[in-house]
Amino acid sequence: MDPSALPVSQPAAHEASCTQVACGVCAFNPLCHSPTASMGAPSPVESRRRLAPGECLYRARSPHASIYAVRAGFLKASVPGACGAGQVVRFLLPGDVAGLEGYAGGVHETDAVALGDCEVCEIPAYRAEILSDFNPRIGAQLRRLLAQELVAARASAASLASRDVHERIGRFLVDLGRRWRGRGYSATRFRLPMSRRDIASYLGLTPETLSRALSGFQARGWIRLKGRELDLLEPAALASPTGAR
Repeated sequence: MDPSALPVSQPAAHEASCTQVACGVCAFNPLCHSPTASMGAPSPVESRRRLAPGECLYRARSPHASIYAVRAGFLKASVPGACGAGQVVRFLLPGDVAGLEGYAGGVHETDAVALGDCEVCEIPAYRAEILSDFNPRIGAQLRRLLAQELVAARASAASLASRDVHERIGRFLVDLGRRWRGRGYSATRFRLPMSRRDIASYLGLTPETLSRALSGFQARGWIRLKGRELDLLEPAALASPTGAR
C-alpha cells in the first residue's frame, strides 16, 4: 500500500489497519455474514480487485455488472464533463460501496477512479439480486444502501445550493472527520486522500478559492494543514453557519 494514501490516525488504529477497514464496519458485512453464509452458503463476494493510482474501477455509461466495497484505499466518483473535466460528486473511503447508482438505468452514471493504490471486493449484480430474493435481510441491506446514497446525494446538493464558500469547506472537513471516526480512526487528525483540485470540484469552487479559505482557517487557528496532513483544531468553528469572513 502506498504510504501517501494512509490516514494519520490514533497510533494503535493506524498500526492495526492502515487504510484497510475491518469487515465489521464494511457496508457489505450484512451480505457476507448473513445466516445463509454461516450455514455454508458461498460468499456473495466473487473476487477482489486491486487498482493502481488513477485506474478506473468503471466508466460512466458502462454496463452495471457489479457493486463494490472499498476494502483499502480511496476512490472518487465523477460525472464526465463536455470538455473532459468531470465534476467530482463523491469520495469513497474504506468500507463504502461503489456502483449502486447503476441499478437506476442499468449503466453507471459516473467514473470511479482510484486516488491511490486501492482494493475492492466485488459482488456481481446478478448475484446480489438472487441473494436479495432468497434472503430478506440481504434485500433489506441493499435497499438501505441505496437509500443512504440517495440521502447523501440530496444533502450534498442542498449544501452546495445554500451554504457560503467557507461553510461548505468547513463542513466538508468536519464530515470527512466524522466518516473516519465511524471507521475507528481519529475524527480530528487525518490525511486528505484527495487533491485540492478534487475537493474544489466536489464543492463547486475554484482551487484558488479553496486555498484562500484554508489559509484563512489556519490563520484563525481552526486547522493545522501541512501538505495533506490535517488537524481539525476547532471543529465547532468550522461547522459554524457564520463561517470565516
